[in-house]
Amino acid sequence: MKTKITESEAEELYEDMLNELSPIKIGNLKYETSRVLREIDPIAYRVGFSEYLDVLNEHYDLSDWM
Repeated sequence: MKTKITESEAEELYEDMLNELSPIKIGNLKYETSRVLREIDPIAYRVGFSEYLDVLNEHYDLSDWM
């Protein structure tokens, strides 16, 4: 039986996965990869999240909100 998760929990898992990558450096400042992608290219962020949901669907029950 698959564990149910909410959309916000799935998005948190997606952002955690993105943030495992090296942070984005601009000058002397560092930013989380998920934040940069979400703010600079929200379409790419949503497409990536949608693709990530396909992977999550193999392990979690997303049926309540998908």
